[in-house]
Amino acid sequence: MKYSVMLAAVGVLGAGTAIAQQPPIKIGVLYPLTGGGAVYGVPAMAGHQLAIEELNAKGGIMGRKIESIERDDKLNPASASSTMKELITKDKVDIVLGGLASSVGLAMSEVSKQEKVVYISTIPKSIQITTDKLHKYVFRTSANTDQEGDTMAMLAGKNKLSKICHLQLDYAYGNDLEVGILKALPKYAPDAKVVLTLKPKLGATDFNPFIPQVMAAGCDGVLSGLWGPHFVSWVKQAAPLGFFNKIKWISGGEIGSHEIAGELKGEYPDNVISNAYELWYAGNDPSHKEFQARLAKKLNTQETPQWAVLGYIGVMYAAAAMEKAQSTDPDKVSAALEGLSIGTPVGKLTIDAKTHQANIGQFWGPMVKKPDRAYRMMEPAEYIQPK
Repeated sequence: MKYSVMLAAVGVLGAGTAIAQQPPIKIGVLYPLTGGGAVYGVPAMAGHQLAIEELNAKGGIMGRKIESIERDDKLNPASASSTMKELITKDKVDIVLGGLASSVGLAMSEVSKQEKVVYISTIPKSIQITTDKLHKYVFRTSANTDQEGDTMAMLAGKNKLSKICHLQLDYAYGNDLEVGILKALPKYAPDAKVVLTLKPKLGATDFNPFIPQVMAAGCDGVLSGLWGPHFVSWVKQAAPLGFFNKIKWISGGEIGSHEIAGELKGEYPDNVISNAYELWYAGNDPSHKEFQARLAKKLNTQETPQWAVLGYIGVMYAAAAMEKAQSTDPDKVSAALEGLSIGTPVGKLTIDAKTHQANIGQFWGPMVKKPDRAYRMMEPAEYIQPK
């Protein structure tokens, strides 16, 4: 081999060795993996892992392998805060994703601010995260309570509700969702009156004290944010009393997802209109079909859960920002996230440069019985995306 060729070969080998020796990019992630929140947290983690696997198969980020460091936030703000600090100070993660409950999201955002590490809120919706508590290092790729409240108020108007009962969980998400709904009702349903407001605690399982109050209030519709196990418990306790026979239930909290429809099966009640970020059987973007097929293969089920897409999108945004910045430096990644657009299984999304809020939409529609299915499906499913 000629000397010049040998030098070139050594150079190539040296470059390859340098890339191989680069430390991995560490992504920290917290979702509730045990307890009541696991019905959403476990699928979100599956989507997160799918994104990591796909990125690593293509060379990682900036030619560096991605290491995912995963923890259980236990649906507890204090636990999430301490765990996130440990991820940053001990595990030396480059960015943190996740959270589910808004109280957890707010706590993680505060740690992000203190430690000057970027946090992408992939599920928590409290409007405070991108308004009162907004800071340089926090971004949201899920919807927020004002967006959700606006749509619910619009649906109240479309369904001609005149007497409304508010049923929200008494924590950041429920309280902020109520505010979002009340701001929007005059625009869509100016003649509607709120005749009752009830706020069970987060984690409540016994709704028997509340059900008779709603049934006696004379409302023709309930606007609610009961999600996951809360809605399941309400149905099991209220449906036998005929609660859903005459009362329209319009809900946030993604109880239109397969996670909930599949759990309740034939017990899922009539008169429910709800939302979902993604439906395995319906899409709004050409890339959805391929994403859903990959997720189905990973989870070994055709009927995939909708929360996976939020975990997936969070990772893809983190990767796109680092590639754009050509750095893991938090200040540079933060700057790269502002105004950043990426393609996702639910279409092109853009993070607003000022509010740090993505313009993600949701599917909304009535949950109907299907003769060939043991569970209800959303039909028609309308994808509503904020401008």
